Amino acid sequence: MKRLAVLAGFTSVALLAGVGLGAVSSGAMAADYPDRPVRIQLGFAAGGGADILARWYADKLSKLSGGTFLIENRVGASGNLALDAAAKSKPDGYTLLLASTVTTAGNAAVFKNMPLDVAKDLEPIAGFAETPFVLVVAPDAGINSVADLTALIKSKNGKSTYGSATTSALASSALYLNAAKVEATYVGYKATATAVQDVTGKQIDFAFADVVYAVGQAKQGRIKLLAIASDERSPSLPDLPTLKETTGARTGDIVAHWGLWAPVGVPKDIVDKLGKWTTQITQEDDTKKFLIDQGATAKISDAADYKRRFTTALKAWADAVRIGHIEIQ
Repeated sequence: MKRLAVLAGFTSVALLAGVGLGAVSSGAMAADYPDRPVRIQLGFAAGGGADILARWYADKLSKLSGGTFLIENRVGASGNLALDAAAKSKPDGYTLLLASTVTTAGNAAVFKNMPLDVAKDLEPIAGFAETPFVLVVAPDAGINSVADLTALIKSKNGKSTYGSATTSALASSALYLNAAKVEATYVGYKATATAVQDVTGKQIDFAFADVVYAVGQAKQGRIKLLAIASDERSPSLPDLPTLKETTGARTGDIVAHWGLWAPVGVPKDIVDKLGKWTTQITQEDDTKKFLIDQGATAKISDAADYKRRFTTALKAWADAVRIGHIEIQ
């Protein structure tokens, strides 16, 4: 009996020692992080609004951490390829995801066959900015307000057309048309840039584009901005009315809230470090100016708050899908 007791005691000590070593190992890993390149999955093409945001934060993270953060543009399935790649990666902090609640919550509501369960397979690290979508028309179409556009759509008796390349643009369009009580034919695009190009060329009557991209195009005179798909005016575009003001459409909870995500299981010390860095970057004066210049709004969220925003967005997107009869196989 004494021998068994001694052996049991030895086993307990060994187990405790193992736990201690694990804790030390985890802490040491977090302290050295990152000691090799960190790859951030992005579900959008290079050069677009999302890519501009992503590369700003990747560059800032590299400088702040002393490591290397790289953007991997994994385009396809409205961002689902990037989500899936991040979710199925090793949870060691060296593969992350930069995405908004449009891609995470929106896709979960819109796509009938998702390759992953976002709520179970990914965890939010920190949110940093909102980029509402903007209703745009051709600059020489003679349309100067949402009311003008609505009148045009009505005059075409169902033959009006609109385009989108993202779930957010599609949902914003559906909520606008529902609130304005008009009908138009949907034209799908693989890229926002192509949809906007067809707006400029008057192949379609209107589109919704992410504010970062839309502001750049408007500055070059290629499109005209009519309204922002948000419940509140943007600080960077204070003179642009909201869809809520102009039609009563509530789109605030489907607004793209951008943030950093990780596959479930990344050590908490690393998640905390990444969250701290992301928040610090967003608080810097040059980042605030950058976001305003791009038409975005700084919105800092820690992991818990970002998760609450994601949960709220899931419900809002379910409502938008129901109203707009949206579903993608």
